Amino acid sequence: MDKDYNLLRLLIVLYKTRQTVAAARKLNVSQPTVSAMLRKLRHQFNDDLFVRNRNMLEPTPKCQQLMERVPTLVAEMEALYSDDGDWHISQMKGDITFVFPATLMAPIASKLITRLCEQAPNLTVNCEPWNTLTLSMLEQEPNYFGVGYLPLETNKNVMQKALPDDKFVLIKRKGHPIQSEALEEVLQYPLCLSIIPGYIEASKVEMLIKKYKLDKSISVRSADLALLLEIIKGSDALGVVSKRVENLLDADMVTQRLPPELKSETFRRETALFFHASNRHAGFTNWLHTELDRLMS
Repeated sequence: MDKDYNLLRLLIVLYKTRQTVAAARKLNVSQPTVSAMLRKLRHQFNDDLFVRNRNMLEPTPKCQQLMERVPTLVAEMEALYSDDGDWHISQMKGDITFVFPATLMAPIASKLITRLCEQAPNLTVNCEPWNTLTLSMLEQEPNYFGVGYLPLETNKNVMQKALPDDKFVLIKRKGHPIQSEALEEVLQYPLCLSIIPGYIEASKVEMLIKKYKLDKSISVRSADLALLLEIIKGSDALGVVSKRVENLLDADMVTQRLPPELKSETFRRETALFFHASNRHAGFTNWLHTELDRLMS
């Protein structure tokens, strides 16, 4: 049986859109053409690939299996016909999405997007906080790029490039009554922690509290950095936040070093740039990694 490899693009689009009408619009063909192409796909793989659930198409286990490999294979075939030798950031256009943890949104994402707007005026940039759908989008969408903390469980459709470690400090209001960096004194005050969505480990601070069997509860956990800063500014609460936030603080807030017990295991966290496997040799991925490395160094 002859194989039509062009149909693999339809498989990718249908997997994303879950509707033949939406897929037809995206591929710029008619809906009957998409239906005919889907019939050929089903014949080639001897599987339904998609089953109808009301007005949506749900992928079969065979389709899910194929989608672990097909996007990368199609991207590699398309790369054979592209020449990145003359690529320049100014050529970028269309839409692209960046996903950052809340801890890095203001200090890093803002600077990166400013740089992109200057260098790629025809590009539309979307920026979102890391959430429960981020990994799924990174697995499926080549125009999604994320910065996150390690360790992070991903599949082979998502690749990563190391970035400089993030460092953490204790933050407090100016005039706070705390007298030292001693752990026993720090634990006398309410503690606020930044939630890092996607990060598979529990908070290092909480892990250490359990490790040392300390009688202490975390007062506030939030992914909203602005909320944490307001709480800390208006109370005796202390926060553990990224050191990169330091330059964003107003005159009412200051930082101090973490207690030695926390600093030894909590002070640093590895970070990485995450992207779809089809972009691993793309000029934009290299540009993005270089810029992030510079901003975070």
